Amino acid sequence: MWLSERQLSIISKIMVIAFVATTIIATLVMAAWAADPPASTYLPFNNKQIIDIKSNKSYIYPTGKDYLNFSYSEDVLTGNQNIVAQRLDKDGKELWKQTIKLKGQSSLEMVHLYKNGFAMVVKNQLNNIQNIRLYHIENSGNIMRQQDLPLDEVNSIASTNDDGLIIAGTLGKDKKDIKIIKLDKLGTWKGSAENTSRWEKTYPLAGSQQANQIIQVLDKDAYNDGYIFTGYTDKDTKGKKDLYLVRLNAYGEVKWSKNYGSKEDDEGTTIGMVADASNEHIGYLIAGNTRTSTGKDRLYLIYVDKYGYNQGWPNYQVASDGAKERFFGESYNVSSLALLPVPDAFKNSRKLRDQTIEGHGGIILLGYNVADKIVYAVRIDGFGHVLWEKKLDIPGDNLIITTLSKGDSKEQIIAYSAKYPATYNEDLEVYTLKLSLAGEVEQDKATPKADQLESNYEKISWVKSSLKYDAMRDISKEIKDLLNQQPLRPVTAVDSLKGEIEWPDNSYYLGNLVIGKADGEGTLFFTNGVWYQGEWKNNMFYGNGYLRFPSGENYEGQFVEHMMQGKGTFNWPTGEIYAGEFINNQKDGQGKFSWADGTYYEGGFSEDKASGMGAIYWTNGERYEGQMSDGNATGRGSYYFPTGEYYRGEIKNLVFDGVGTYHWPDGSYYVGQFANDRLNGEGYYVWSNGVQQWGYWKDDRYLGTNPEAEKTRGNW
Repeated sequence: MWLSERQLSIISKIMVIAFVATTIIATLVMAAWAADPPASTYLPFNNKQIIDIKSNKSYIYPTGKDYLNFSYSEDVLTGNQNIVAQRLDKDGKELWKQTIKLKGQSSLEMVHLYKNGFAMVVKNQLNNIQNIRLYHIENSGNIMRQQDLPLDEVNSIASTNDDGLIIAGTLGKDKKDIKIIKLDKLGTWKGSAENTSRWEKTYPLAGSQQANQIIQVLDKDAYNDGYIFTGYTDKDTKGKKDLYLVRLNAYGEVKWSKNYGSKEDDEGTTIGMVADASNEHIGYLIAGNTRTSTGKDRLYLIYVDKYGYNQGWPNYQVASDGAKERFFGESYNVSSLALLPVPDAFKNSRKLRDQTIEGHGGIILLGYNVADKIVYAVRIDGFGHVLWEKKLDIPGDNLIITTLSKGDSKEQIIAYSAKYPATYNEDLEVYTLKLSLAGEVEQDKATPKADQLESNYEKISWVKSSLKYDAMRDISKEIKDLLNQQPLRPVTAVDSLKGEIEWPDNSYYLGNLVIGKADGEGTLFFTNGVWYQGEWKNNMFYGNGYLRFPSGENYEGQFVEHMMQGKGTFNWPTGEIYAGEFINNQKDGQGKFSWADGTYYEGGFSEDKASGMGAIYWTNGERYEGQMSDGNATGRGSYYFPTGEYYRGEIKNLVFDGVGTYHWPDGSYYVGQFANDRLNGEGYYVWSNGVQQWGYWKDDRYLGTNPEAEKTRGNW
């Protein structure tokens, strides 16, 4: 059948329309979360990772296999607030403990988990000076490194695919500017050349702005394609906030930036990448907060393409008024908590009550209301349709947003809450908010078999676990509380007087007392013959003092908390003297150690042994200057003789060993290998007239230019 030209034209148009529609559907209908980005941590609770319902000063983070617990302790002498980090096993037993001690008041700002440990941001306030310090702590509890960050606040940390970190923070107080720091795997962010693994950049604008969450953007092959962050700005907004979105390349340079919002305050809290069915990056989902004209908070959700243009949700019918934004939770007055992809298994078909139902990909959007102690959850499929909404009570004393990443195939972990016991003999209750595919209902013979089997249905709930509280006990606080409960209260007057104290170990103190404690000048006598005379604070040696032992050894100098700490002099009855710096009763720092015969060492010490750079002087005029290790002259150094000869090179235990040079007073010298204080191996001997001889040496004797000669020398 032959078709007319007009019919062909109509069919051609229909085919074009069908092709375009098919292309759009293929691109958008299968919209899903992009290739799993590295884990990210941010602060949704008004720049806090934890929101307290009850003040506990103790926070526990489940890590999957075990727990991290963070608490505060106060130094009773200095008043400094320290941070205590503990790793606990699943039963609550302490695996390790690490105390972060800084002068002043320290507060835990953020914990970011990664595969080999975690990063911890600590804010320290001393007088009017504030400092932000980043600690990298291994899973074993060792502090790998600590570094001060040039930031006034840290707002977000994300892992990167080169085993580094990207940190978003702010500079300034009233007017804030965003600053991003990219750390490589060694924790370095400064370098002489442009490098994608390390850099720092500031993004100043008029007004104030803040980056609430930053994530790394990966292409479909999981290569670094830069970064994107969301937050707020009040630039050109007439005093209100706009949701702010900035796309960076791998060097931190701005590719584009956009503002979104209404006439009221709007703010972006959390962000995720969106890809099509072939895993091509097509855009971003951003969740945040918006305030209505009536003063209520609600969740604000937008979709933008990869160039930042606000679009209708992929394949979701736009409202009749043309609005592209989505709003949720106004009736609950909620703020944004998290935006996460659902696990891959959620896309599979499901069986519910013996009926097969279709699986759905998409996201879970969460908000919170601390006044009502609720978490509000919205489940949205890949087409933008709301599948369900739920309100869950917060079961514990706090709400914790931990490091977020895409879950495993059947489970997504979102947040934590903990309920702390009233007494120390009760268990701690830890609640984990999970989105999961549950398996079976309770087995009940009264329930038909078909109804007993439920597979692949979605469930969001708090999952409870319990662990012993012993490892998290604050013994000092318990003792102080117990003291306050006693009928005879301790002296609280500030009067100072002379008096005496006899302690339970029969040691005896005579001297100044303040509030019933040794404080000021005083003397302590131990039953074993040790005695101390000097300054005291809070019943401890503190300040300048003199400590003498029955053996005749004595120390005069500075003390801190019963320890030789600071500068002082230690004398032995055999004539040895050390004068210098001490840390925790050990020679540590710069000092001078003298022997009874007049020989002395002057230089660095570490943990009671000579270490670092130093010099040894003998009474015969010889001296050594150079590196020390573990109490020995080892490393690179110079040895001088009173005759004018000297050696400069490698030293092992005060023996010339390795490569070096030896000079004689007549101007001749040798450059080469040494062993056992002698010329041994390859080297050059240069006479004072400039003539040189190259070859091999054995115990200061020349063997010639053939290294095999050494093997036959014994037959000469």
